[in-house]
Amino acid sequence: MPDPSPEELARIQADRARIFHGQWFRDLISGRLGFGDTFWLGNYGILLAVVPVLVLLGGLVYAQAPEALAPLLRGAALLLALWRGVVLRALLRLRARGGWAITGLIWTGIEALAALRYGLAL
Repeated sequence: MPDPSPEELARIQADRARIFHGQWFRDLISGRLGFGDTFWLGNYGILLAVVPVLVLLGGLVYAQAPEALAPLLRGAALLLALWRGVVLRALLRLRARGGWAITGLIWTGIEALAALRYGLAL
C-alpha cells in the first residue's frame, strides 16, 4: 500500500478531529455515517469514555454507600439499552445489505435486549 499523500493525511486528520463532537453525534444518530463507523464507534467507541467513568463512579459509590451501587448499575444498564436502541435505529436507516451488515444489526439488537434485561433484573 503506498503512503498517503499530504492531502489525504490532512483529510484523515480532519475526519478524526470531528469524531465524538456534536455534529458527529447528530450524524451518527441520523444514520448519515457509514455502517462500519455507526456500528463500531456507536456501539464500542462511546464505551471507551463511558466505562472508565462508570467504574470510577461505581467505586466511589461502593465506598460511600454500597446499597446505592445496584440502582447505579441498573440505571447505567438501562441507559446503555437506550443507546443501543438508538444505534440500532441508525443502522436500520442505513439499509446496508450483506452478511456482515445483518450480523451487525442482530448483534446490536441482542446487546440492547441484554442490557435492558440486566437493567430490569437488578
